[in-house]
Amino acid sequence: MKKLIFLFPFFLYALADFSICYKKYSFIKDLIPVTKTKSVTFSKPSNYVYYDPFTKIYVINHKNIKTIKFFENAKLGWWMAGIKKNAVYAGVYAKKGEFLNFSKLSVNIPENSVISDIFCRAYGVGSKEGFLDTKKIFHFVKYGYWGDIGIGVDENLKVLYIDPFYTKIKPGEKILFINNKKANPDIFTSYILLGEEGKKVNIITNKNRYVLKIRKLKYLYTPLEHYNIKIDYNLVVSLPKNLANKYFLKKGKLIAINGKKINSFNQLLYLLSFDRNVTITIEDNNGIKINIPLRE
Repeated sequence: MKKLIFLFPFFLYALADFSICYKKYSFIKDLIPVTKTKSVTFSKPSNYVYYDPFTKIYVINHKNIKTIKFFENAKLGWWMAGIKKNAVYAGVYAKKGEFLNFSKLSVNIPENSVISDIFCRAYGVGSKEGFLDTKKIFHFVKYGYWGDIGIGVDENLKVLYIDPFYTKIKPGEKILFINNKKANPDIFTSYILLGEEGKKVNIITNKNRYVLKIRKLKYLYTPLEHYNIKIDYNLVVSLPKNLANKYFLKKGKLIAINGKKINSFNQLLYLLSFDRNVTITIEDNNGIKINIPLRE
């Protein structure tokens, strides 16, 4: 659908369907008042309570005289718009964001805009990537984290990797039911990613049944942290003091697990899924390769 951009209120007659919604949300600049005491924004504030590095959303303490009422369950194909001060970007609801990904309209929308249908019902907050829907917004405002059960899955709920210190599910298993609901990305998001820390989740796969507790999702996490070893997306390893002193090495590039060459962070997660006891190979700045056995 054609992209519609309006920069000044007197152009609103050209977008009659959203004129009332524009008046309702034109007070929005960079902060979206979600509750009486919390606002969200995708623009970095001077102080904030929570920040998510994946979605890049911030939650701040803010005394809000006016708050926005958000709704859930918008339907694909609805005519919707991103609205903020002096701007209305109208299109249709084109794609729902699976897992923690952003939902999309058929047009680009302003950052820190309210996503509204033609009845002025708000369904999310706009960013450069799309918009974050109501359920995700309110979960992060309340808790400041996403849920995790020690596994990574694809869109078909096939398990890609696990934390062997946390779960006995194996890579390759397919999740069929979550809390007795037929598994799909929406159910996974609702019960796990938007789950509360400590709550139990019942998982049925094509192989077995599992009961797992939700923990906080941690970015850049790998099972190597059980040995106090940290690693970034470029596979640069930071060793704890005891290992650094033993091997005379603080940092280096991880190049292999149990002799298998590592080329990516996701490959690392997969290879770490099968055994708690592994041998990592690190290459220092001089090209020297060091094997470090890690045992419980």
